[in-house]
Amino acid sequence: MMINSQQLVDREAVRETVTGVTHDIDQRRWHNLRARFADTVVVDYTSLFGGEVQTQNGDDLVDGWRQLLTPLTATQHVLSPICVVIHERTAEAICHIRGYHHAKDLVGGENWMVAGHYEFELQRESAVWTIHRITFRAFYQTGNSKLLQEAASRLR
Repeated sequence: MMINSQQLVDREAVRETVTGVTHDIDQRRWHNLRARFADTVVVDYTSLFGGEVQTQNGDDLVDGWRQLLTPLTATQHVLSPICVVIHERTAEAICHIRGYHHAKDLVGGENWMVAGHYEFELQRESAVWTIHRITFRAFYQTGNSKLLQEAASRLR
């Protein structure tokens, strides 16, 4: 299969969008993070948290992550190389991830690491690729699996 120059540009733009999500989260750049998502996003974290797949407003998604992660001391999300497939105005991107979460002085421990696989679906709107669907498939986790709840409870 021949790849043209526009496909190469699109692949790199999709990789930048996906990588930017983790950098924006870890650096708490919520405004930048919001720009990476469509107005409506299908979000599937059921393999990690249970529940149902959700369709959310992009603002609500980012605000939820902001509230969830603000009580933590630090996070670091490390991605494997991102495999991208372009289909005209849509794209699929997949990669492995390890998400490291740290909060000081918690009873259950200060660290929680989640390892898994991300699947993103994006659409190109003009020259910008935005995420319309994000699926996380958890492989395993180590450390304090209640870290998010413990850190949030300190704020109450």
